[in-house]
Amino acid sequence: MKELVKTLVTEFDDKDYAHAYMEEFSNMAIAAQIKVLREQRGWTQKQLAEAAGMKQERVCALEDVDYDAWTVKTLRKLAKAFDLTVKVSFEKFSSGILDVSKISPETLKRTPRQEDMKEFSSNGYGHVETLWGNAVTTTSPISFLPIKKPINDIEYREPNKKAA
Repeated sequence: MKELVKTLVTEFDDKDYAHAYMEEFSNMAIAAQIKVLREQRGWTQKQLAEAAGMKQERVCALEDVDYDAWTVKTLRKLAKAFDLTVKVSFEKFSSGILDVSKISPETLKRTPRQEDMKEFSSNGYGHVETLWGNAVTTTSPISFLPIKKPINDIEYREPNKKAA
C-alpha cells in the first residue's frame, strides 16, 4: 500500500489527473458502499429499492462503479433506508489518497442508528471516532455551529422550511 500512496502522490502533480482519479474513486466507493451496506443487512436490490422508495433497476445502477450522476437527494433516500446519515465534505487530496489505500468491505460497513446510538452513549458520547478503520481521538467540540442561544455573536436561525 505504501507504494500505491507514493505513486499517487507523484501522479497527483497533474491537477487534471488528480481530480479525475479522485472522482472515479469516489464513484466506485459510493457504489461499493451501497452494495456492502445492502449485503450487510441481508437485503436484495429489490428490498433496498422498496425501503428507499425507488425501483430495483435504479439500485442496480447505483451499485455500478461506473455510475457518476449522484445526487444528495438520492444518497439521502438510501441513507434513510439504511438508517444512516449522509456526510458530504470537501477534503484534501492527501486524505483521498489515504482513503484509496484503506478501502475494503469492512471499512465501508456502518452500524444502523439504533445500535450506533446505544454504543455511542455507552462509550462516553464519542470521545473516540473511527474513520476508515482508524481511531481518532476528538478533544474539542465543533464551536462554529450555530446554536439556539447566541454565543460569540452567532445566532441560531431556523432553516427555510417548505410549505406543507
